[in-house]
Amino acid sequence: MFLKKIYNFLSSFSIRLRLSLIFVLIFGATTIFFNMFLFKMMIDTLQQDFDDALFNYSVDVSEGIEIGVKGDLSFPPLRLDHGKILPFPLGTALIQVRHSSGAVLARVGNFGEFNPPYKKDFDRIWKGEEATYRTIEHIRNIPSAEADSYRLISFPLDNAAKPQLLLQIAVPMTLMETQISQRLTLLQVGIPFVLLIATLGGMFLSARALNPVNNMINTAKEIKASELSQRVPIPNANDEIKKLALTLNEMLDRIQQAFLSQERFVADASHQLLTPLTIMRGELELLQKAEKRDVDQFIKSALQEVDNLSGIVQEMLLLARVDAGIGALNFQDLALDEVIFEVLPRCEKLANSKNIKLKLNINNETKDDRKMVRGDNDLLQNLIVNIIENAIKYSPNNEVVTMTLVWRDEFTQFIVEDHGPGVPEDQLPFIFERFSRGSNMETRVKGFGLGLAIAQKIAILHNAKLNAQNHPGLGARFTFEIKNI
Repeated sequence: MFLKKIYNFLSSFSIRLRLSLIFVLIFGATTIFFNMFLFKMMIDTLQQDFDDALFNYSVDVSEGIEIGVKGDLSFPPLRLDHGKILPFPLGTALIQVRHSSGAVLARVGNFGEFNPPYKKDFDRIWKGEEATYRTIEHIRNIPSAEADSYRLISFPLDNAAKPQLLLQIAVPMTLMETQISQRLTLLQVGIPFVLLIATLGGMFLSARALNPVNNMINTAKEIKASELSQRVPIPNANDEIKKLALTLNEMLDRIQQAFLSQERFVADASHQLLTPLTIMRGELELLQKAEKRDVDQFIKSALQEVDNLSGIVQEMLLLARVDAGIGALNFQDLALDEVIFEVLPRCEKLANSKNIKLKLNINNETKDDRKMVRGDNDLLQNLIVNIIENAIKYSPNNEVVTMTLVWRDEFTQFIVEDHGPGVPEDQLPFIFERFSRGSNMETRVKGFGLGLAIAQKIAILHNAKLNAQNHPGLGARFTFEIKNI
């Protein structure tokens, strides 16, 4: 729940600010943890150097202590190397010799009420340790203490297997505390400053990185329906933003093509609808003016134009259904030969009017029985009717339209061949466009130029192929391929 609130809160920010915050968060966390690690390593190193110096000082002090025959101790003046640099002042060191019983045998320095611990130190030295160290913090019992903490070393004086005398030296950690405090202050000031610089740098870099996106946004806002030729700028860098720009331009290409196609469709549809309406209006005007009114003839002509209008509207409605996509289809398992047998009677009336014979061949190139396909029965019937009627319309009288159904292993193929004039080569790329009919046959063949466009749309919705080519001899060949199930 908490993370969801954070996500919703960040979602209200711009991408630029979110990228900057994420960058600073990752960079800041990495910097803080890395500096904590370095700080810990630095403290350990300073502590080790401090302990090494304290150990050497303890050795020097132990060499100057004389143990009498009766166990009495004397501290002659220490002979230290004056060139030696120690991390603590020598004059403030507290030195004492202690017996394992707890008795303090000798002391140098103002201990006051400070009584260094010793029992665990004896145990550790008896177990084989060369010396023991401990840090004593918040010292209040030492008069005029020079630091908040002292470092205590316990060093054996006698060489027995189980030493009975310990040399204990406590020295102030002033220099080490100062060094740690300075470094800690540097981190406390430096890390926020570095994070501030990283934030400003992240904002600057994210602005530069997102500048091409802002340019694309501004360009996209300026693109209107009347200015679809504009394209978003493509950045030079070969990155995801360039891919986004290319994708947007490809989408704009498709949108522009769709707009142009839609404009052309509206213009062509208006023309196709206006023609029968103009004819009907002219005939009605003639009927109104004619002295001898042949009403039956005028009604017959008007009904024919009404049929033409109905045909155009039906085909446009079918196109609208096809354009609606797969969601408007009713897919089922079908045998394509049965679909063909169902539609052939619908095509025979047109074929008989031109004395054209319809010939159907069925070839099975597989060892199995006929194949099944998956599709919308009504739309597949419309596709087959359109390509058969197209072949009949463009075939001369007394010819044969040959249909071939071929069952292959992976797909079923339906081929329709006619003996007409064929398709002009310059018209082949546009044969499946709406209201495209070929200029040389437009006046001789009745139709609206929607049948093949509808057929191609149906083929695409069925993930099938429909293509046209000229027959090697004479005429056109339409081939429909659909995958088997």
